[in-house]
Amino acid sequence: MINNALLIMSLVFAQSDVDKVAAAKFPEKEVKLLVQQSMEYWRVPGVAVAIVHQGETLFESGFGVVEIAKQKPVTTNTLFPIASCTKAFTSALAASLVAKKKLDWDDKVQKHLPWFKLSEPFASEDCRLRDLFCHRTGLGSNDLLWYRSGLTPEENVRKAGFLPLENPFRSTYQYQSIMYSAGGLVCEKVGNASWEKLLRQEILDPLGMKDTVVLPPNENLSRGHFIGGFGFPEVKKPYVGAFPDPSGSVYSSAHDLANWLKFQVDPANQKYAKMDLAPQLLETQKPQVVNPLDGINKLLHPFTVQMSYGLGWVIQDYRGTKLVSHAGAIDGFRTHITTIPEAKFGLVILSNLEHTRMNLALSNSLIDLLFNFSRVEWDKNYAIIMADGLQKSKIAYDDNLVELLKKHPGSLNLPDVLGEYQNPAYGKIELKMQGKNVRLVVGNHFVDLNHLGSSILYARDFIFDNPVLTFSRDSSGKIASFKISGRLKAEFFKLP
Repeated sequence: MINNALLIMSLVFAQSDVDKVAAAKFPEKEVKLLVQQSMEYWRVPGVAVAIVHQGETLFESGFGVVEIAKQKPVTTNTLFPIASCTKAFTSALAASLVAKKKLDWDDKVQKHLPWFKLSEPFASEDCRLRDLFCHRTGLGSNDLLWYRSGLTPEENVRKAGFLPLENPFRSTYQYQSIMYSAGGLVCEKVGNASWEKLLRQEILDPLGMKDTVVLPPNENLSRGHFIGGFGFPEVKKPYVGAFPDPSGSVYSSAHDLANWLKFQVDPANQKYAKMDLAPQLLETQKPQVVNPLDGINKLLHPFTVQMSYGLGWVIQDYRGTKLVSHAGAIDGFRTHITTIPEAKFGLVILSNLEHTRMNLALSNSLIDLLFNFSRVEWDKNYAIIMADGLQKSKIAYDDNLVELLKKHPGSLNLPDVLGEYQNPAYGKIELKMQGKNVRLVVGNHFVDLNHLGSSILYARDFIFDNPVLTFSRDSSGKIASFKISGRLKAEFFKLP
């Protein structure tokens, strides 16, 4: 137990003295040790951390290097892509427009974007701004519609209208980035300016976030990494969005994000009086839809009883304490932001390694230290959960293939499946021979498929999320279409 922690808080936020702080020195050495231990455990090349409390920056530091095998250190001004942590910036921008009476959270999207549609008429007509921002449109993720597509946010939103809803409209939480692009387009329409200009004017400049940008900067940018075949970090080809995107294109630093945290946990502070949007910003931190606490979600959050999603934020309890947080991930990077609004406390962890649970593990460890909770070996626990999850996922995938083989018996003559196919949202794609395999080409992505000797093609691939293709024939026996599972979850029809 850390005896000299600055933030020894009450565990029951109903008490009036919840945010009183013990008069003790901030445990800087212990914080640095936790960061360094977590970095070493997960083999992360570089990390930047900021911790704020009651309007003050308690801790701000960089660790490690910007790029593996190079000596340039990460600093608090090093820029990282924050990916989906961008979503809270877009909802904050919307909050500023709501505060100015230019917009309402329950405005129908078609009021501002008459062309907006989903694949079901009622969903198209009744979809509200609030629905877009809390992920309850019924539309599945369909990430390959935007990921490295080169399309504008508006083009992605228009194409998404052709995709079937995975669940009934407004029935459940389903994380969906393209609908945040739609929300940003609504802001553009009512604000009469681009999303990036409005974001700068309404949020970034007032908060003094001068280094934060919405496209990859030319300087002071960390390089992303992945764990290579020999178990060591290697530099990852960067994800470069062609256009500013309200769902995930912000680049920021620990120093700038410290200002963002102070604003989020205390928007009514007099220093933000000119922004005048505290009630509406707090609306973004209120639960809107249940985020089911099951499966791996339950394993990752053993001290949580309820979890929900607000408007750009995850809201949950943690050991009896209310957390408001969000994660972000893109090629080579992970970000995690955690706040405890009632204590006016927040932290951000920026890292330059993908597919790691370091950020969440370190966030938990820092909160446990600073709030005097019992310690947990979060790094080790999450590593075990990840390894176990991968093994169970592989078994489930293999079992699914066996079941599909039973449902789709017969043989497949590979030359018969070759050619162009089309889907209303994804457009034209191609199946062609690549050596002894059939290669699926979708826009800028491709994957080589394996053949089981039946009517099924499949692959183990992260980008496509382990796709399985099942083919259908017309009345004459010719290949007419295929359905694909994984990240696409769509049906493609063969062109003549």
